[in-house]
Amino acid sequence: MRKIPIGIQDFKKLRDEDYYYMDKSDLIAQILDGGAEVYLFTRPRRFGKSLNLSMMDAFLNVEHKGNTWFDGLRISERDDLEPRKNASPVLYFDFKGLSTGSYEDFIKDVGLVVSDLFIKYTYVLEQDLHPTKIESYRKLESISHDDSLLKRSFSLLMDLMESYHGSKVVVLIDEYDNPIQNAYGTEDFQRILDFMKLTLESILKGNKSLDFAVVTGVMQISKESIFSGLNNSYIDNILSTESDEMFGFTQVEVKRLCDDYGHPERYEEAKDWYDGYVFGDAEIYNPWSVLNYVSRKFKPFPYWAGTSGNSIIEDLMSRTGYSTAVKLRILASGGSIREAIDPTIAYSDLRSNQTAIYSMMAMAGYLKVIPNGELYDLSIPNREMFGVFANMLVRGLINGSSSLYKFTDSIVSCDTDLMSLSLYELMSDTVGFRVLDNEHSYQAFITGVLMYLSGRYRVTADMEAGNGYYDIRLERIVGDGPNILIEIKRRRDSDGSKRTEELAEEALAQIKKKDYIHGLKGDTILYGVAFDGKLPSVIAERTVL
Repeated sequence: MRKIPIGIQDFKKLRDEDYYYMDKSDLIAQILDGGAEVYLFTRPRRFGKSLNLSMMDAFLNVEHKGNTWFDGLRISERDDLEPRKNASPVLYFDFKGLSTGSYEDFIKDVGLVVSDLFIKYTYVLEQDLHPTKIESYRKLESISHDDSLLKRSFSLLMDLMESYHGSKVVVLIDEYDNPIQNAYGTEDFQRILDFMKLTLESILKGNKSLDFAVVTGVMQISKESIFSGLNNSYIDNILSTESDEMFGFTQVEVKRLCDDYGHPERYEEAKDWYDGYVFGDAEIYNPWSVLNYVSRKFKPFPYWAGTSGNSIIEDLMSRTGYSTAVKLRILASGGSIREAIDPTIAYSDLRSNQTAIYSMMAMAGYLKVIPNGELYDLSIPNREMFGVFANMLVRGLINGSSSLYKFTDSIVSCDTDLMSLSLYELMSDTVGFRVLDNEHSYQAFITGVLMYLSGRYRVTADMEAGNGYYDIRLERIVGDGPNILIEIKRRRDSDGSKRTEELAEEALAQIKKKDYIHGLKGDTILYGVAFDGKLPSVIAERTVL
């Protein structure tokens, strides 16, 4: 069987060394048939953008003439595109990994990127050039920290490449928005944003040496005008249909992958863990996670966790109002919300726009997005993302409070006193009274907090079991911890003199009467929890099933 290409973003290496490959070469035809001057593709990280750009370079770059990398792929059936194959000078680079701790550090890293490119293309000096161009080239080649010169470096190189080859240049830019996202919230954010804007404008706007450009990123930056004013541009995001199957894996591709590696019966598990994204009209799986899943002998795990920065989203979470916080917890508990989504991001408006967080999460790959009229139905796409989302929610809304760890420890160890105290502390720190107007609000909050345990437990809420629908259930996945059932009650004025302890007893009795524990095996803790405002009463019973 072919090797699984974990982390390999070089199309040439992938084909030379016979790694497993999902054919996405139709993207080449879509771009060449499209006729636009600038293409921007935005998708979540680890969804194949870098590999697709490398594929474009392999097909178009004159340096790779005579290769056989595309033999047997769908693009090889397009005889009409053969004249474009390996016929263009290509300038291919990325903006990943640049330091954004300060503007000075950022410029130093940009200088290194530019120096590497100018060393690679030194051959363009083998022509009759004006001395000032040669002087500028040598400065940039030897690592310049002159930001005004660096802003014009790419357009200078394109000019020299065109004059040397006698044809216009194809430009491929990967993760154009990475330094902007990483700089968000820092003192030098605006200076870094301005640098990126002017640099990209010099490449993409009115550049006579440009044939066409393909740019990738996670977000489309709008108000800051990086992509405004382009006369002939095409923007493709998670809502677009034209290239919806070109980033990520389709259902057919994942089924074939499971078949090819001898475990067709594991497809449903892969679907449960990694399916659920909708790009345009296509149902899409997370390719990074699926490949890791197969490579590690079909072991389900949140492989995407930690591969994508989410500091902006956590910052927005920490600033949310009550209504947004409740909606986020509804998502964490497995529910859906209906909101407006804007695929373009104005960083200057993020903190003042309470709904911007939904657009950010959708574009970054944390939410499933289904059109519904002028709005969109949003939900967490799959089992993997429940854990990723929950950890982010906990960090954003609770900020690593010690009460969180006390609560999760107490619920597993059946310490009802500590559970009551820590739960009260958590709610006092994060939730306002006006939010707690029904039992579902309590359920959504507690479910969101318990998602912190999602690596050890399958955390679900409001789902059918036995003879009804339980509030919260934690089913053990790994380790020797107990299964956990939680039923929640809220004291109302109509309850009269009834104490919360009595309501907690009723909640515990309901779990047993409705058989919510149906299907569980082994050590199991049943919790009846009743609230008077933010004050909880907790009663527990332990059993072995």
